[in-house]
Amino acid sequence: MNSRVFRHLWVVLVCSVVMTIVGCDQGPAESSAEPTSTETTDPNPEISNPSEQPAEETSESTEEEACVSTKSFFMQRVWAPILSNKCMMCHNAQGEAKATKLVLMSPAITGFLDMNYQTVKDVAAYQHNGESVLLLKPSGQIAHKGGQLFDVDSQDYADIEEFVRQLEEPIECEEVGGDDGSFFADIDMLDATDTWRKATLQLAGRRPTAEEISYLNVAGESALDQLIDQLLEEEGYIRWVKETYNDLLLTDRYLPGTDAIDLLSMQDYPNARWFEDDYMGELEADPTLTAMAGGGNTNGAVAREALELIAHVVRNGLPFTEILTAAYTVVNPYSQVTYGAVLLDGETFKDPYDPNDFRPAVVPGVPHAGLLTSPVFLNRFPTTDTNRNRHRARMAFNFFLATDVLKLAERPVDPTAIVDHNPTMFNPQCTVCHATIDPVAGAFQNWSAQGRYLPPEEGWYPDMLPPGYGETLIPATENGKSLRWLAKEMASDSRFATAALHIVFKGLTGQEPAQMPIDEDGTMVDYDARLETFEIQEALFESLTSAFNEGGKDHRILVKGVILSKWFRAAAPREELTEEDKVRLRDVGTARLLTPELLDRKIVTVTGTRWAHNNGTPYLMNENQMMIFFGGINSDDITKRITTPNGLMASVVQRMSTEVACMSVARDFVRERPNRKLFPYADHTFMPEDENGFAIPGAVEAIYENIRYLHGWLLGEWLPYGHVDLEETYSLFYDTWVEGREALDAGVVSNNLIGTCRAEKDQNSGMWLPAEQRITADPDYTVRAWQAVLTYLMSDYRFIYE
Repeated sequence: MNSRVFRHLWVVLVCSVVMTIVGCDQGPAESSAEPTSTETTDPNPEISNPSEQPAEETSESTEEEACVSTKSFFMQRVWAPILSNKCMMCHNAQGEAKATKLVLMSPAITGFLDMNYQTVKDVAAYQHNGESVLLLKPSGQIAHKGGQLFDVDSQDYADIEEFVRQLEEPIECEEVGGDDGSFFADIDMLDATDTWRKATLQLAGRRPTAEEISYLNVAGESALDQLIDQLLEEEGYIRWVKETYNDLLLTDRYLPGTDAIDLLSMQDYPNARWFEDDYMGELEADPTLTAMAGGGNTNGAVAREALELIAHVVRNGLPFTEILTAAYTVVNPYSQVTYGAVLLDGETFKDPYDPNDFRPAVVPGVPHAGLLTSPVFLNRFPTTDTNRNRHRARMAFNFFLATDVLKLAERPVDPTAIVDHNPTMFNPQCTVCHATIDPVAGAFQNWSAQGRYLPPEEGWYPDMLPPGYGETLIPATENGKSLRWLAKEMASDSRFATAALHIVFKGLTGQEPAQMPIDEDGTMVDYDARLETFEIQEALFESLTSAFNEGGKDHRILVKGVILSKWFRAAAPREELTEEDKVRLRDVGTARLLTPELLDRKIVTVTGTRWAHNNGTPYLMNENQMMIFFGGINSDDITKRITTPNGLMASVVQRMSTEVACMSVARDFVRERPNRKLFPYADHTFMPEDENGFAIPGAVEAIYENIRYLHGWLLGEWLPYGHVDLEETYSLFYDTWVEGREALDAGVVSNNLIGTCRAEKDQNSGMWLPAEQRITADPDYTVRAWQAVLTYLMSDYRFIYE
């Protein structure tokens, strides 16, 4: 095959490694231009008529002084240079000044900035002789155990003085998502059509329909707003939610065999193995249900119980906090038998044999607290006699409050400094974390290491802080339902909304939320740029969490907000970025490597063919095939996705593009032309030249137009006629065809296609096609020339990125 086919395989690796908003351009600026119209009837309006949105204008007020709110002033001039560097070491929950009114929260605590702003604001209101103590103490004008930190003539004093003055009349700026237009001023944004294409591929695993594109062409942004609402009602969105949360909960570890059922105690659930032939219980199970179940439908329902509960909450538009506070679980017809569960009033299975029909139910004797009391969750994050539920508590903080408690203290801890009696309660190096985590660990008191509900007969450990949440203790009347009490406390915490948003943001953009930079010694050269990024993003997050809380805590509000944000829609810089801009914008844009699951769905939706062996499990969805090689996880011993490509991943792309091209081309040609995904303009009988070497005009135009279509369909680029990329792709088709014809004439290659490249059966029904419709041979070498084109385009880095 022509060597040009594999040129992009190196580009995949090199460009992916350095992928940022700067991207890897393949052509001049006009590559994103709208294609010119043709007389050919286009089966896909998305390609021939992409919506043309006006370029976003740069703010006209660039010469005016930018508005800086009081909260922004606090972050930039008070917190960052003064409080975090000069005050935080004493004024924290375990520090020398922990008994004062100025107790500052660590940046490891989500929402720390708002909490510290309010704390400092309250302290600033205290005065001595008409002057704020916030100025007097650190400047040494009145007694301060920390000593004098700065002079009255210093910049620090002036900044705090200005902040105190502003508190009397706080400055608020009119900003949308924290951006006044300047932060993204040099970045082109995806228009409504391209934003919709990206959203449908990621969330629903499909391409936009012709009707949707036509609507977007007419109504633009208003149509996008409505279509996203409809998209978030689709079952594909629910699938995406479950995949996103499994990346955290990792409960799919228990999907194989009966791994999930093996977690259940036969003492608690005597019917756990009701489906087995040697079941000795008293249950008379429905024989039809038993025959259909085997163990897979039952085990899958138990393994995915926590994920299906999240799906139930999202699907029904319930407050998202119910993933923790639900006084029920969800079961399908099979796990209902295993648990002996009772469906909630009014709930019934539409199909008593459907393993995908999950309904809310209660298990007798279990005080449900959403997914926290799911056996798979409790076993996936186990405990020991010495750990005492601390691991479970740490995960709860991490998943549902966006707080990594291990970052609250310097690590590793010096063991020689730990000489106290019971250091987790009395040594400051330990209590900095344990004061936060141990009360929550105590709230898990009723659940054993195996996830059984077994309240301790003698109560919780007396050498630990009492069960509670923060400084609030669990009432004695709630001890038997302590997790249910904890769930309500966590759900009412402002950090719950932030945690949910962080998960959505990473799931859609592939990027971790920006972190507040810490410059303890003043040597961080890109500090200002990082601080600006954090501030802009934090303002967006604040607006989205406010909308979430005010909108009934509907998960879809967060998803829609991120999709419509510039962080999701940023496409490319208008000109070369400065080094500072590269830092500010490093996490902005469409440079997100697709997960194996997303790439698998993209392949299916654009080619109509799944990359699988003999219609078996798709390669990208099988941990024993390509899923792990392409950066996926198995939720067991491989739990972190690889997001930066390597040589092995480039090899996976090479094999994928070659094999999918082989499987797809002939199969698309046997479809009726209106139903084709890849070749709406050309047929496999079209050749660029006749036997005498003269061009065949009609065929050449059709081949060229189909190449232009494929660039748009596969890579999302709308190229004008004559563009260098189209010319190169056409040359690839032509050169491969010429070389192949010569090889055929010389008898070097066969007329016949190999088995996997043939089209002999209907892909939907699996029935054999009529003999005259089958494509088993390629006497003109056109099928293999098109395979070369498809391989070339699918190995482009833009195909594996969104």
